[in-house]
Amino acid sequence: MRIIFFLSLCFFSTSLFAQNILPQNSAGPNCHSLHVAYSENGGNSYNQIANGIISSASVPDAVRFKDENLIYYVNGDFDNHSIYVSKIGNDGKSSKVLGPITLDGNIIKDAVDPDVIVTPDGRLRLFYYVGLFTKPVTYPKPNKFYSAISDDGINFTIEGVVTELDNSTDPTVVRLKDGSYLLAIPQAKELKITILRSLDGYKFQEITSIRGGIPELAINSDGNPEILFQDQQGMVRQTSTDFGNTWKTDKKNVLINGLVGAASPSILKISEQKRFLYYFSAKKGCTTDPTAYLEDKNSLLPSGHKGQAKGEPPLGHGAGHKSQAKGEPPLGHGVKPGQKTK
Repeated sequence: MRIIFFLSLCFFSTSLFAQNILPQNSAGPNCHSLHVAYSENGGNSYNQIANGIISSASVPDAVRFKDENLIYYVNGDFDNHSIYVSKIGNDGKSSKVLGPITLDGNIIKDAVDPDVIVTPDGRLRLFYYVGLFTKPVTYPKPNKFYSAISDDGINFTIEGVVTELDNSTDPTVVRLKDGSYLLAIPQAKELKITILRSLDGYKFQEITSIRGGIPELAINSDGNPEILFQDQQGMVRQTSTDFGNTWKTDKKNVLINGLVGAASPSILKISEQKRFLYYFSAKKGCTTDPTAYLEDKNSLLPSGHKGQAKGEPPLGHGAGHKSQAKGEPPLGHGVKPGQKTK
């Protein structure tokens, strides 16, 4: 969704950062729900205002487009896995599903991890990741990130690949005051966020990297880029005064009373001081079968079965039990839930 490595989306805890251990987590997007917090001080702190505004949804990204608040996310329903969009009320909490988006007229189930910006000419530009979620992965390859353009926020025309980066998902983009663009992409295995920059928004070059989880880029009240991501102490905010080349932590946790396991933040800016913060968390005890999103449910059966795929499956390495995947999940490395923020 921006997805999104799916079976679990990059929760980073104290033990993870201390030991570089990536425990297994079998909770996929069907187990995720979206929540919202609110700020009246320019994003310096957000107070939780509503839980579970959209269920079976993951990796949200919100935007103000044509006088409406829209939120894009990955639909975790097994039969409708794709990028969806809902309309959000002015209270930031009420939602109405508008439906799945189309890319060149098609609903692409393997397109996930949406991130949207409004272009200078008033259109909506989507950045997203395309993985293999409905078919087993048969060979390693770089992860590709695309952009698409839309006049109505539902029907998008694909523009093409903007960058490729191994072991990565969940892109986030922001347009800077000089007209250039920043792109941030998390790499779960390395526990880092790679920062890239582009003059035109189509060809990005890496400029630096920082340590952290699934990020969200935005513009702060000073007109400079800021980045939010989950860390061991909460939802960290860093800012840059040199167009993304260097970053400094100015708040170790902006999310007050957030839920345990809060991840994948998205900022909806209402005014200079008022903002909503959306994120997801996984339902405790919920799991996802390794074959849940596969079109061929037999593709993970033991070797020798007709139609058996070779290589890493996209939802876990084989199933020792009906609902238990072993090894690295291809949709994100699960981690132990963080402590509830204070």
